[in-house]
Amino acid sequence: MHLLLRIFPIFSLAIATSLPFSLVQAQTSNQTCQALLSNERSYVNWYPVKPLSETIATDAVARQLDELQAIAVSPSSLDLAIQRELGQWLIEKPDPGPPDTGAPARMDALLKALPKTQKPQLTAIFDQLANRIEKLPSLILRAEMTGKLAGYYQQLQGNDRAALLLNQAIAKALKSTDVQGRTAQLTKLLDAVVELGLSKAIVPQLPQIETVLARSVPSLSLARVYADTNQSQKALLLADRVAKATPAGQIVNSDLIALYLQLNQLSRANLYFKRSSPEDDAPYGRLAAAYDRAKQTEQADKVFKDGFSGLRRGLAINHFLSAYLKAGGNPDRLFTGLPTLEGVGIIDLGSDYLLPAAGEYRRRNQPEKASKAIAQFVKLAASGNLRLDDLLMTAIRDGNLLEAKTAFEQLLAQNAFAKVEPPINFAGEINALDAIAPFVQRLSKNPERRIELLQSLAIAYAKQNQPDKAISIAERIPRRSPNYSSAIDTLAQVATVFAKSGQKTQAQMIFAKALSLSSNIKEIDTRAQAYAAIARAYTNAGETASAETTRQTAVKWALSLPTDPNVVSMPSLILQQFLNTNQVEAAWKTLQEISKDGYKDASIGDLVSTALYLGNLSIAQQAVDLQSSYATPELFVEQASQLAKAYLDRDRPEEAIKMLERAINVLNKQKQPNVSLLLPIVRLYAKAGRIDVARQLMSKFLYPISSNDLSWRQELEQYVDCHEKAFL
Repeated sequence: MHLLLRIFPIFSLAIATSLPFSLVQAQTSNQTCQALLSNERSYVNWYPVKPLSETIATDAVARQLDELQAIAVSPSSLDLAIQRELGQWLIEKPDPGPPDTGAPARMDALLKALPKTQKPQLTAIFDQLANRIEKLPSLILRAEMTGKLAGYYQQLQGNDRAALLLNQAIAKALKSTDVQGRTAQLTKLLDAVVELGLSKAIVPQLPQIETVLARSVPSLSLARVYADTNQSQKALLLADRVAKATPAGQIVNSDLIALYLQLNQLSRANLYFKRSSPEDDAPYGRLAAAYDRAKQTEQADKVFKDGFSGLRRGLAINHFLSAYLKAGGNPDRLFTGLPTLEGVGIIDLGSDYLLPAAGEYRRRNQPEKASKAIAQFVKLAASGNLRLDDLLMTAIRDGNLLEAKTAFEQLLAQNAFAKVEPPINFAGEINALDAIAPFVQRLSKNPERRIELLQSLAIAYAKQNQPDKAISIAERIPRRSPNYSSAIDTLAQVATVFAKSGQKTQAQMIFAKALSLSSNIKEIDTRAQAYAAIARAYTNAGETASAETTRQTAVKWALSLPTDPNVVSMPSLILQQFLNTNQVEAAWKTLQEISKDGYKDASIGDLVSTALYLGNLSIAQQAVDLQSSYATPELFVEQASQLAKAYLDRDRPEEAIKMLERAINVLNKQKQPNVSLLLPIVRLYAKAGRIDVARQLMSKFLYPISSNDLSWRQELEQYVDCHEKAFL
């Protein structure tokens, strides 16, 4: 991103003009600089391009869809940043063990939260993302991301759309003139084809694929496609070539061994099994299933046991078990072969896989075993030791609705929900809210938890288009809790549900009821919070004018309360509540109505951070301006630097320089400025093309520092040097 070629006036720096630049300009190789600058371009915080509307900012799903849409239409100048961000959306973060336990791809979380009504919108975005992926610089990542995107298409629309995407990508790869890149792309795409069970869909292109890959390193993926399309002889010949090409002493891919078993080559499989590794995760799970299908019980036992060896945990074990079941493994092992893992607490793996096992038994026409698996799940659930709602919802997504519903009905028949929290989300999904409502209203000796459950139940009824029941539940919530009116807040959220579904009249009736109840609350602090809750709900519903009127009412009542220097003021609490829901404009207006004496406990720093997160640089700028008078010098400098970076990332260097100048003016007044605050400022000046100022700052503040470890100084010099070369 080209930021700055013109000259800006240098602010006054009381420093010497003779600088030891010969020490600074160590010759940094062009290759090193290219890698450094490419890495920096990968971490440009370009989104949001413009301030998010509050209706998007306050809706987690809407914000994620907006971000994906922005990625899909982003310019080529952001290729490296888009490549990294799409990797986070589509590709899982590895799970190497403590302290990093890995993370699923962001798309997985979005699909879990995505309402059915918004699936067409996400599908349309996928169509655009597929085109954007084709423009990324890395050929291998293009292919890997296309394969992952095909998997998500499969979840949303089934096999046909996923197969179409993969066939199109394969056709493009076959036409590529980059021989090495073409081979890598085809290999990744074939991996996806096999994993998604779509081998038969690409049969028409197999002759061309075969011709292209014949001149390269033998492809295990192609061999697996042959096996899946009943071309056993070709599969075996290619598998032997893959095995021969694997250097002695190197770990053999578990999928190669499973392929030999699929081709009834037990001796070859056992030969190479000695060089397999449990660290293969999903392939190792498929290998365990392959030994089961081959009726090699002893070997299958070993593979299954080894799958839980060492420090493997979390995502790795989930992949192992999920792949095992998907590949046709024996569900019986989930009752006899799962260990109890101890680490941070005790992990009972069996509970997560009882319903999947029951579903697998049903598909194998083994009803008695399916019933036993469900009964065991019900027994565990009745003890209160399961994440019941999560497990039942997961069962729906995995195609095991029948098993989940049966387990729910058995728990209901056993009166288990008298002691165990009812699964409200699942009950809403299967239209069974009436069955659990009596339990929710009586459950939980913890008043706060009971309020949370009642709120969830009321909102669930609203989503089922049952306003009378939603209102009735909300009205049973106590209207007075410490500094908060949960009943009013719940009514307002119920109104928002109806507003978002297009039922404006119904929404306005419920909003009016909430306002009426608020006006009759005697406690001023609770009344102020009740109006603030309604204001937040109006914003979520897109009723901006009503939101502002109600916010003003909330602030008026909050300001009427006496102040206590030992307690956070009510206006500041209301401001923070707006920030907690990403309503930064309402928070900023509220801050402006607070007296300057109240700024000390107002969350101006949080306001800056939230405004930056939502792309509202105007409010962030005004809040940082306030920080210069009311925050500590360190906090002002830190947030001024953050704002400067946001300006630079959006190609607004003039504004960035002004913020950096203000930060340096503050640091100049300190006897010993904090080095950790100076380093990002130097980097930002260099990034903006102000190499002269960056080096002046280094000479004045950083070179005098003596330390046993000055590697940070060398890295900084290299960074500045590389940016100087970039602007030559």
